[in-house]
Amino acid sequence: MSQQVVLMIDDDKFLQLLVGRYLEKNGSYKVYKAINGKDGQEKLANLKPDIIILDMMMPVLDGMGFLRWLRQEAKLDMPVLVLSGLSKAGSKAQILELGASDMLLKPISPEKILNSVQKILKKSAQS
Repeated sequence: MSQQVVLMIDDDKFLQLLVGRYLEKNGSYKVYKAINGKDGQEKLANLKPDIIILDMMMPVLDGMGFLRWLRQEAKLDMPVLVLSGLSKAGSKAQILELGASDMLLKPISPEKILNSVQKILKKSAQS
């Protein structure tokens, strides 16, 4: 089984490290990291991830702006798992409407992220 490529876009370096290591240790994933949406856009020039893990609150280009760019301008349809500290009613609906596959609220354990990544990738492999 070949490694699946994950692009994690989050300005929390500790979370990136924690989740990145956890995914690589507990599955056949190769995790690439971007520090904000702009950095994520640049990484996508040379990277075709199987899934993107996206934070909402970041400097430069936030998750909402990145998601909008990904779907409407870049027209890429890889699955996106959103991690957010935003628990406002309506933000989840808006995020899913923009094309996210799922949204998890922070703080969250790496296990839950791994479970969600596996579920989303399994679903996208079937469609």
